[in-house]
Amino acid sequence: MIFNMDFTVENFENKIQISVSRATKVGQMIVRESREERTKDGAGNFLFSPHPTYPSLLRADNNYFLIEGSIRLRHDWKEGDNFSDANKDDYRAVLDEHLEYHNSTYSDGPGWCEGTTTLGDTPCDWKQSPLMYEPDCYQTTLEILETNTRILCPMQHEGGWSFEKADVAPGTTITATKEGTDCFIFFGQACNVNGTAVSKNATKKLTSDSINIENVSTKLCRLVKIYK
Repeated sequence: MIFNMDFTVENFENKIQISVSRATKVGQMIVRESREERTKDGAGNFLFSPHPTYPSLLRADNNYFLIEGSIRLRHDWKEGDNFSDANKDDYRAVLDEHLEYHNSTYSDGPGWCEGTTTLGDTPCDWKQSPLMYEPDCYQTTLEILETNTRILCPMQHEGGWSFEKADVAPGTTITATKEGTDCFIFFGQACNVNGTAVSKNATKKLTSDSINIENVSTKLCRLVKIYK
């Protein structure tokens, strides 16, 4: 494992851990170099699960969200991996269901594929992460392409959590409804929640049935809802 970024880490009720990268520099990376390095829960159990249609794809276990800036995500496979060149079209079909074309690119070759993503400035309502599934291969690399890019990584103490995101334009408001029993909202920029100030990089537990979130910053605000 190669991991050369600094993260601010906060634990919530021993249920979910929120990690946010800080002061990132171009070229910094997180590299998973084997299948055995995939994310585990607090009991040591792997968190990945296979795609219901394409067994060479796994539901992503790291749950990274781009909050600001731009990144490259690359997958490499070799002989013996569950994923091979023959499965690239399956992966592309799954990506096409979610890919946000206005801010993303995709390319591939023998034994690899990669995409770049920039947060951009286009708002969107709540939806699932576009990178829910990934190739079941030996190596995955996340690389910083822009200084001060921020990455959010929620870590599950136990499996079963769900994740959604929304992008809110400056000066506009979105409604967040509570999902599940435990529901948390991460705020990528400064916001007002029902008139109360919430700082950038804050995570709040949602106890009401719904709240109104206003982006009071000058940048697009990515919100991440984490619930179980």
